[in-house]
Amino acid sequence: MTATVRHPALHRLADQHGNLTMLALDQRESLRTMLQDGDLGREVPDSELVEFKALATETLSPYASAILLDREFALAGGRPATIAPDTALILAADDLHQNPGETVHGSSVDPTVTVEYIRSVDAAALKFLVIWQPDEGADQRAAIVGEFLELCRRSGTISLLEGIVRPPRGRGWTDPAERHEAILAAARELSAFGPDVYKAEVPGYVPGDVSAVQEQAAAMSEIVGGAWVVLSNGVRGEDFAAAVERSVAGGAAGFLAGRAIWADTIGEADVSAALRTRSVERLTRLQRLVAESVA
Repeated sequence: MTATVRHPALHRLADQHGNLTMLALDQRESLRTMLQDGDLGREVPDSELVEFKALATETLSPYASAILLDREFALAGGRPATIAPDTALILAADDLHQNPGETVHGSSVDPTVTVEYIRSVDAAALKFLVIWQPDEGADQRAAIVGEFLELCRRSGTISLLEGIVRPPRGRGWTDPAERHEAILAAARELSAFGPDVYKAEVPGYVPGDVSAVQEQAAAMSEIVGGAWVVLSNGVRGEDFAAAVERSVAGGAAGFLAGRAIWADTIGEADVSAALRTRSVERLTRLQRLVAESVA
């Protein structure tokens, strides 16, 4: 299987090889927690999130085929001039439900992301995150996904739908295989709504072990039946390149990743230098891996 982009509307998000090699910088409260750098009692002002996003956008966007940004901390003043001219903008259309220091537990369509706003920042695509649990919420998910896709239709933008799985309420996963099946089950439900791109957790991944990823990615490709990409949250930084390589070999069109590329620059004495060296090297290496896996 190859990772070629199959929908002609996706060309704005693709790199010169036709692959989706995209950077995520839409983290909000999770970024605030990272900026606390272990001191959870420290108040992190919004200005720190704005500053980091601006620096990372300017440094890394020239090396990404598209960049995912949020309205609140990255685009409050409109489309920043620091986005590289050839890099498409993906706008986060999700209002994430998240308590300080905790993971996202739900989402809704951000009412401030209007058609007028989308056009004012020249967003090529919108992204929406959905929390998926096997034992509840299917009707609610259908309603919010429908609202998101209608916004994409009215604004003429490409739709990226992201599924994040959670175990049944009140317990964890019984074993890795249960979570692997949940990732595929979420894709089966959510991709049926017809997004242009489905964004998934790396299928078949176990920390330190990517041996099952290609087989699970092939199953994901059969389920989605269109373009899909992997995200990096939940994957060890040292495992992510191999996880992307195996995912693309199984049919993924690329990646839309953030933390594996830039998270460890936070807290450095010179964040700018760390972004220019480690993060740029990681991003360009991932692009090469995707291109080589497709060739």
